[in-house]
Amino acid sequence: MPFQVSADDPARPQPSLRVLDHKYFQLTDHFVYVHGETVPGCAPEQCVLRTDLASVPAPLRGLLAPYGRQLLPAIMHDDLCHHAEAHGKSGMALRRRADELFRTALLDEGVGPFRSRIFWVGVEVGRIWTFTTYTRFLLIAHHILGMVCWVLGVPWAITTSHYPAAVGLLTLPCVLSLLWRRDFPVALLGCILLPVVAPTYLLTLATAAVLWIPDVTAWLFGRRVTRKPPPLGPPTTVLR
Repeated sequence: MPFQVSADDPARPQPSLRVLDHKYFQLTDHFVYVHGETVPGCAPEQCVLRTDLASVPAPLRGLLAPYGRQLLPAIMHDDLCHHAEAHGKSGMALRRRADELFRTALLDEGVGPFRSRIFWVGVEVGRIWTFTTYTRFLLIAHHILGMVCWVLGVPWAITTSHYPAAVGLLTLPCVLSLLWRRDFPVALLGCILLPVVAPTYLLTLATAAVLWIPDVTAWLFGRRVTRKPPPLGPPTTVLR
């Protein structure tokens, strides 16, 4: 199930990307992903695909890079998401399939199963955020509740010898995840991954704030090479 230049050319594609700004790139050619059927990575039309590669929040790019082995799957996923969103609310099923193809393509490209699943949970949360109005907030609240139960509640119950409460707090996120029915994996895995991802996110922001203080101090005291103060944010690899 490889990426190919075209359905008739099994050569490995070498996509060309044109820089649009500090975040977005434009794909100037096309490729296909063969998975039982030919799935276009990008249609070779005059209005070519605009992509931000893998949509990873900046503080998490040390953990999950937006490029590398996930480059071709990410470009393909952006294209499929574009087509799904063009269908409005009825594009939910197309987006779900795009997310699953993204995970399969990541595995084909050699991304590890756990890291692929992290990417998949991220795009699935994005699907629910894009195609729902209120459900998306319930999902985020569910993930936060699961993290609180497992990271704070269970250790507290064990250290205070409230063992029935510990069992209840341990199983509560699992039981509540069943209410999400088809989205049960997204609900449960989000509770598991959030305690791993959140500390990395917060630590990166804290480190960025430390590095930001000297730059802002220099800017305030006259060494202003720009009109605006430097933005507070994590280290980034974007083009300037």
